[in-house]
Amino acid sequence: MASDYAFKLHNRAEGYSITGFYTYQNGRWSRNWIGGSINPGQSASLDWNSNDGDCVVPFRVKWRDYGSDDFKLDWCKGVSNVYMKDKGFTYD
Repeated sequence: MASDYAFKLHNRAEGYSITGFYTYQNGRWSRNWIGGSINPGQSASLDWNSNDGDCVVPFRVKWRDYGSDDFKLDWCKGVSNVYMKDKGFTYD
């Protein structure tokens, strides 16, 4: 069980804006978690408003003029920040 699924999504990619963030649970992708876009160097606070469900949850990031990438993260590790990079991501 995760202690909290609230986190800040940071765009550390060079030249690409994030236009979508989706999670995959119960056999389907969620609605887009962000409204608008997160430009390079910007961040947005996101909150699932729940800590129910699996710890390891796939997530998808959609980029303007690029497409999307899928990742997995163990949200039960107390994730506070997710840093999207040109390739991949890091978190703390």
